[in-house]
Amino acid sequence: MDHRKGFSLIEIIIVVAIAATLVLAVSGLGGNVNGLNNLVSQELQSKSDINQTLQILTTEIRSASAAQNGAYPIESAASSSLVFYSDIDKDGSAERVRYFYGTSTIWKGMVQPTGTPAMYPTATEVVIDLVDNVIPPTTSTPLFTYYGASYTGTQAPLAAPVAVSAIRLVGISFYSDVQPSQSPGAQYFSSLVDVRNLRSN
Repeated sequence: MDHRKGFSLIEIIIVVAIAATLVLAVSGLGGNVNGLNNLVSQELQSKSDINQTLQILTTEIRSASAAQNGAYPIESAASSSLVFYSDIDKDGSAERVRYFYGTSTIWKGMVQPTGTPAMYPTATEVVIDLVDNVIPPTTSTPLFTYYGASYTGTQAPLAAPVAVSAIRLVGISFYSDVQPSQSPGAQYFSSLVDVRNLRSN
């Protein structure tokens, strides 16, 4: 009588099915890990880029100064826009700088002074994209807030409409989300800028 050991066809099919299931599970897990790794990399790069941009924005606001035609350093101040004068290209002349929110983006506009006496023709404004994937500002989280000389860290911001002559500090805050449909969700960015040339003490 022949008693050779071996696997039946059914056993082989079961083993192949289990192996295929394991391969698919591991492949799926690998894809998920790669996707998560890409998302984390995007989030970290975005955060780094935004922090660098926020540093530039802060420096330019801090250096606000009188316009070439003698106009006050801050032209207008609203919850989603700020217009001021600052020598941002270090050429010895103050440019008109406009930061504003529009369609999930923070934008920057710049106008060079021309002529004598100096004028700032807004038709020549050059606008660039600063920060993308910005969640629209709200009443509770406006893009810009403004504080007077008496601010010590706890007072509420100046009420709108803000008198530009009362501004001594500018607050910037916003949420940005690279992948709105995925975790970890929006990241919060903020800074408080002391405008040097508006100090009263």
